[in-house]
Amino acid sequence: MMWRNYLKTALRNLKKRKLYSAINITGLSAGIACFILLALYLRNEWTYDNFHAHATELYRIRFDYGEKDQEVTHTALTPNGLAPVMKDFPEVKYISRVYPSATTVAYGDKVMNEKGFLYADPAFFSMFSFPLIAGNAATVLSGPNMVVLSETMARKYFGTTDIVGKTLKINNKNEYQVTGVAIDAPANTHLKFDFVASYASLGKQDTWNSANDYTYVQLASKATAGALHGRLKNLVKEQMGSVTRSGVTLDFVPESVPGIHLHSIALNSTEAGGDIRYNYILTIIAALLLLIACINFMNLATARSAERGREIGVRKALGAVRGQLFWQFIAESTLISFCAVVLGIMIALVLLPVFNNMAGVTLKLGLDSYHIYLWLAGVFLCTTFFAGTYPALFLSGFRPVQVLKGRVMHTSGGSIRKSLVVFQFAASVFFIICTLVVSNQLKYIQQKKLGLDRSQVLVLSGENFSRQMLEAFKGRLLQQSGIKYVSASYDSPVSVGGGYTIGNLEGKPADYSMNITAIPVEKDYLQTMGISLLVGANLTDADVQDILKEDKDRVYHFLLNETAIKQLGWTAETAVGKRMVMNGRAGTIKGVMKDFHFASMKTKIEPIVVFPEYEWFGEVLIKTSGDNQQQVIAGIERIWKEYLPAVPFGYHFMDEDFNGLYKSEFRTGTILSTFSIVIILVSCLGLLGLAAFTAEQRTREVGIRKVLGASATSVVALLSKDFIKLVLISLCIASPFAWYAMHQWLEGFAYHTRLHAGTFLLAGTIAIVIALLTVSLQSVKAALMNPVKSLRSE
Repeated sequence: MMWRNYLKTALRNLKKRKLYSAINITGLSAGIACFILLALYLRNEWTYDNFHAHATELYRIRFDYGEKDQEVTHTALTPNGLAPVMKDFPEVKYISRVYPSATTVAYGDKVMNEKGFLYADPAFFSMFSFPLIAGNAATVLSGPNMVVLSETMARKYFGTTDIVGKTLKINNKNEYQVTGVAIDAPANTHLKFDFVASYASLGKQDTWNSANDYTYVQLASKATAGALHGRLKNLVKEQMGSVTRSGVTLDFVPESVPGIHLHSIALNSTEAGGDIRYNYILTIIAALLLLIACINFMNLATARSAERGREIGVRKALGAVRGQLFWQFIAESTLISFCAVVLGIMIALVLLPVFNNMAGVTLKLGLDSYHIYLWLAGVFLCTTFFAGTYPALFLSGFRPVQVLKGRVMHTSGGSIRKSLVVFQFAASVFFIICTLVVSNQLKYIQQKKLGLDRSQVLVLSGENFSRQMLEAFKGRLLQQSGIKYVSASYDSPVSVGGGYTIGNLEGKPADYSMNITAIPVEKDYLQTMGISLLVGANLTDADVQDILKEDKDRVYHFLLNETAIKQLGWTAETAVGKRMVMNGRAGTIKGVMKDFHFASMKTKIEPIVVFPEYEWFGEVLIKTSGDNQQQVIAGIERIWKEYLPAVPFGYHFMDEDFNGLYKSEFRTGTILSTFSIVIILVSCLGLLGLAAFTAEQRTREVGIRKVLGASATSVVALLSKDFIKLVLISLCIASPFAWYAMHQWLEGFAYHTRLHAGTFLLAGTIAIVIALLTVSLQSVKAALMNPVKSLRSE
């Protein structure tokens, strides 16, 4: 009965003060909605691959290598000869190699290019918790030409999941028998797949000379990870002892599977890994949004304490005890918090599809999201306690006589309110600066000259082309208007990953060698990509003929970049013509290229070799003029169907490959800018409420000033200047923190924009303008009020 009276009184007070109620509920619900969205996203990030039943025993083997006095290279790729040897280690329970491959899949008249195609050893489904709808986990990959489909792919090709025993044609060559159907892989795994085929289908020989596979192990116990690493060190000496020398690093390192997403290397170039730094940033944003919303609540509660003082004085004079008054304030706080939580959940549900699209994820807020609801329960209790306790304890302790005489009405909480406003706007300024710096860096990435021209370059799959077919296909394409150059390469030119070693260098000691990145290409690669030569000559038809000769007569012609030549201690002019050997390929240096970016700008330009090799093409590169683009693409498709009628035509622009290197940056930049705006708006709501309260408190003063001749402008300035001072203090506090945070972030890029004073001035100007606009809404209203009415109200 008593609580019903408290709630009735609370509802009456909220209805009476509609602006106060609206600001409180709107600000708090906005903060809660954003918190829910960010909490869902962060939980998805932090729990990557934790769903596996044996997650703590699952490891992927990382390969570290580096020459003496050179930076060590870390790669997730390992030789495929590693797994068969490790299989007999006592620490290993299961082991599986994984080899991703873009593949053509055909069933009946359905022919599709599929990117989510993996080859894996028989233990794959026994190790990882990807439940099978059909098939036996222990045997579905036990022999060659066997494949497991995801549930989505099963329905896509067959219309049902009852498909065990049916066959698919892979790469227009072999028939693969369907041996199982797996539930779709969850969003929070780095091992996403649509198809998993048996590794034996590849027919690859076990070798230690190249690293193209990912090796996963399930240990008998997590405690044996250290012992496994020690055994792997010994294995390096046994299997790769011929290439180990003093100062050379060669090591296989187990890394925990649940830590791969945030701490390691993505499975392939199409799978963007996470970045733990961005998770920390988003965690701070989520916490600050909620905190700022709660601060608004507390600020307005303390601001209204003077007004409520009279009410408390009268009620205490009429016999109300302190406990009754305390619980009355708690009831009001509870009601506002409850309304805000409910509204916040509704807003989050409405905005979740938009957020999913922005963040590139698939999140759901359902009954199983109990972690989120527990957090919200904590938020509700904390908000109710902190926002309701201060005025409840402070005001319920007033002495009626003093309150009714007005002795404490204008003194309660002033310094606290100012401090909280400073904190709010310091957070707002901090994120304004961060948003501007991130935007500048992303613009810098887009506009920086790469040393190659990625614009107007179409990329087609080249895996189905033989050398002769590619040459004929290229000839037909060059006859089409709008096509300037055609070439091919093993990797994407903006994301080259091939690791090689060069040695037997003319003029160097016999044991000298250097790790280097290299990319096999078709001869017109440099023209197609707009890469310039400093000295020497480009690749020619004669160079191609030299690599097609018998082994004993075969000669390679290499193009090295400036960085490689400098690291070798040569000049560009003296390097041309020198002999070298790269992974068994003997030849001469034909030219020196200007440096170009072939990886993310997070890393410095490293040495690279471009060389002709026609054994396998990953990508066909077509440089267009950019005119009549759709007609050009249609023409390419017609020619494609002449040569590969059974293979679906698909293409993308190289700009997409480039942007894919910075998925985390672009995604986080979008989230940061969006939620920074929300932080500013929530802060402005609080400022609006305080401005309204201040204008109300100074109604009599404004009326007297206007009667004495003060202009509306001077009154607006009077009411606004105190808030502007607080914003300026916020700017001074936030700037050093923002500078440090953004300096550390930019250091993560080898090539980055600079921190300019103009960025901080712009952020300060934005904050001041926003504050002025917010405060002026109430200041102008107060300044234009008829002084007769304002004085009469007093």
